[in-house]
Amino acid sequence: MLTVGDLLRTLRLALTESGIEAARHEAALLIATRCDLSLARVYSHPEKLVTPQQTEQLRADLRRRIEHEPIAYILGQTEFYGLAFTVGPGVLIPRSDTERLVEVALEQIETHFPPGQMLHILDTCTGTGCVGISVAARLAVKGRAFQLDLVDQDPVAIEFARANAQRHQPNDRVHVFQADLWPDPAQSGHDRYDVILANPPYIVQTDVPGLMPDVSLFEPWIALDGGADGLDFYRRLTLESARWLKRPGLLLLEHGFDQALAVEDLCVAAGLTDRLAVCDYGGHPRVTGGWLHES
Repeated sequence: MLTVGDLLRTLRLALTESGIEAARHEAALLIATRCDLSLARVYSHPEKLVTPQQTEQLRADLRRRIEHEPIAYILGQTEFYGLAFTVGPGVLIPRSDTERLVEVALEQIETHFPPGQMLHILDTCTGTGCVGISVAARLAVKGRAFQLDLVDQDPVAIEFARANAQRHQPNDRVHVFQADLWPDPAQSGHDRYDVILANPPYIVQTDVPGLMPDVSLFEPWIALDGGADGLDFYRRLTLESARWLKRPGLLLLEHGFDQALAVEDLCVAAGLTDRLAVCDYGGHPRVTGGWLHES
């Protein structure tokens, strides 16, 4: 039988030759997952034997990864804001940059909404549900009262959002709806939200085919394509938010690093004030939004 060290070297070399940047880490992650080990034990116990069944599974994983299928799809989950989210073909994989949207939302809620207030939160273009569910998980720990609606137009994404909601918030405080941006009030039970969050598709349509193969060949284009200038969803979200926000109500949007000024202009045109512009931890503009008050 092969050892953990044997497989770590074999997988790392094959992944490196295929142009995978984090080859050593990904090789260790695959081994850790399939052999039920921590990453630390993969590195510290190279002599540990791997069963033939585990070896065969890792070889199958390797064949998929060298074709640039995302490792999150291969493993069936990825980590986001300290939680494990179920993912798979047909849904956008959560990125670490998006954690900034969660942090800003929590900061604004803590600052502007009294602890005893029932919060109605909408996470639209939800995909896996990672943004809304991460916010909900933190609010639950703090003992805050909330209702969260997750909305996506894609039926595949909706099934992942539903699975992740059940995984992390198996209660009646999270509801999942398939809809075009906005849920049907007759189904959701309310038609105004204190906070609306969105990480919509924002890649310029003609740029999608040129993205790295892990993305362009595998992740759903419906979750990437933001139209001719990447701003199609932002126009709708800002313009239509007045119908869906309470007064006061907060709209927060993630966007591409070069779209902040355009998104802010749309927020201004929509009458949002007390606007926010926040960078990610790489120093790139990442979250823009603002408040809607009584006129």
